[in-house]
Amino acid sequence: MVQLGSGFCEYEPDKWSYWYYCPDETLPIVFAVLFGISGSIHLVQAWYYRNKYMPIYVFGCWVIAAGLALRAHTAHTRDLQSLGLLIPSQVLVYSGPPVFSAALYFVLARICYYVPAAAPISPYRIVRTFISLDGLCELLVGAGTGMFVNTTAPDRQKIGQGLLRAALILQMLLFIAFAYFSVRLQRNACRLGIWGKWRMSLYTLYVCGFWVMVRCIYRLVEFFEGFQGELILHEAYFYALECIPMLLSTVYMNAMHVSRWLPRKSTIYLLDDGVTEAEGEGFHDNRPLWKKFADPYDLEGIFQGISSLVLRIAGKKKPAKETETEAKGGEVQPGIRRSPTATMERGE
Repeated sequence: MVQLGSGFCEYEPDKWSYWYYCPDETLPIVFAVLFGISGSIHLVQAWYYRNKYMPIYVFGCWVIAAGLALRAHTAHTRDLQSLGLLIPSQVLVYSGPPVFSAALYFVLARICYYVPAAAPISPYRIVRTFISLDGLCELLVGAGTGMFVNTTAPDRQKIGQGLLRAALILQMLLFIAFAYFSVRLQRNACRLGIWGKWRMSLYTLYVCGFWVMVRCIYRLVEFFEGFQGELILHEAYFYALECIPMLLSTVYMNAMHVSRWLPRKSTIYLLDDGVTEAEGEGFHDNRPLWKKFADPYDLEGIFQGISSLVLRIAGKKKPAKETETEAKGGEVQPGIRRSPTATMERGE
């Protein structure tokens, strides 16, 4: 419970509040409208490009806009003692950035599928691993925010702060891995001499990801500063380091939409020459269906790959030739690449 009237609030100075400052009435409306417009543009673009994964951006924009609208309503009604307004507002605002991150992970998976020869990781693994861990971030945010904003229960507030710290650290680690695989993809393409307009979509990921990272660092510093830190006590930082970076990320995606440089059909990909496009299954997870459900990350294949590599280094196993095509009826069936794990299992 915070006593106002110490310079942070000019109205109702004698009343206590769950907020650390008196929220501004105008800025939340401005940013809510901007996020709403950007989300609506994403909806039109998703329909125009027949895009299956970018509607996630629509959801992220509208979630943040809803949180800011609740914030504006709280400031307008001056109901700073209502947890029923504060908790949903904070949860919605905190939930937007992980949604944006999920969209960027899907885009990286789509690029890896389109350029399988340069892909550092299977697109299926990107979706299964990054999206599931990003979902865990959302759960931690939802659970932690409700406890963190309740200043009347200090013990639960500290638990909530810990959950939000864990969510931000996990999101930061995911983004570091995301940046690593993005750079690896670009380096592999350069090494193989694969050029094309698809690289512009990768550059868009760099820019949008940078702004999400700025916001993530801001929140991480805020929570490690504690309840009396500079960032948490002043609303200006919220708009400068949360709203503006996230708005720049979504608006840049509007302007430089990745679908402009990728085929509309998700089944089209480049062959190993880096020029010829083919349609079909660029990556093939050749495991039985029950294994795909029981072991979505293919941990068995990773373990077998490590074991095979150790045996090769020890000289106890001869390397097998990689086959990127499958024989069918004595003829070669082009257009299918086995998953990278299948190659790992042979110790290559």
